[in-house]
Amino acid sequence: MPPLWRKAFDAIERPLATGSEAWIQSDTFMDLATHSIRIQRKMLKEVQQGTERWLHLWGFVSRADVLRLTNQVASLERQLRDLRREAEPRDRPLLNGNQPGAHTRARPRSRPSSKRRTS
Repeated sequence: MPPLWRKAFDAIERPLATGSEAWIQSDTFMDLATHSIRIQRKMLKEVQQGTERWLHLWGFVSRADVLRLTNQVASLERQLRDLRREAEPRDRPLLNGNQPGAHTRARPRSRPSSKRRTS
């Protein structure tokens, strides 16, 4: 048997939950939620733009500046990676010591040591 406080809670919560679930699933609620999200985004964008203007006025770096530079660095890294991939097949023979079209020559043998062993 549940405690007395649980009975009181269930007596109040169940009707409220039923009504709130019906309200949340209604088209009116969804329309209001959609409009409120749009308004929040617009207000946030305006605040960010105002803050950015103020920061630029005083010579500070803004979030947009950092994002722009980050994107430029990422783009340069992608271009560098692509160039390395293109150059790798061409440079592979050079890295092995062979030049394209050139004959390889044998390495000279090492000479025996001229020192005599003394026992």
